[in-house]
Amino acid sequence: MNWKVTGLDSRPRARFSQEDGGAIVEFVALAIPLFIPIFIYLNSFSSVSANEQIARSMAREVLRVYVISENDGAAQEISGRAAQLLARQWKLSDTEVASLRTTMDCSHFPCLTANGRIKLTLSFIDDETRRKVSASAQEHLSPWL
Repeated sequence: MNWKVTGLDSRPRARFSQEDGGAIVEFVALAIPLFIPIFIYLNSFSSVSANEQIARSMAREVLRVYVISENDGAAQEISGRAAQLLARQWKLSDTEVASLRTTMDCSHFPCLTANGRIKLTLSFIDDETRRKVSASAQEHLSPWL
């Protein structure tokens, strides 16, 4: 008597040679670990990007404070206080505030001279990436000061 079973493969290897679900296993095993460095990079990029926006806004606002001051002496004092106040308001860390530097480049001396140009560059060290974040703002003074 010959017994023949149809529809079933009696060989054990045939059942395991199918590749159902193989793409999912490859994705989990290979692709997901490759995404981890991308997520780390994007996280640090977002931190630096946010601090660059803060630096641009601070440079613009500190320069505005400088330009509307009565004279150069008062302008330096008030703009320095404005920089510290803005840094605290925009929640820079204590070490970022300590590394905060501003430089002025004036076309005339004193800086608040009619028809002059003032460029302020503000920089600080980002805590997370240890990169220097820098931004500049520029104002042209009226010829009728």
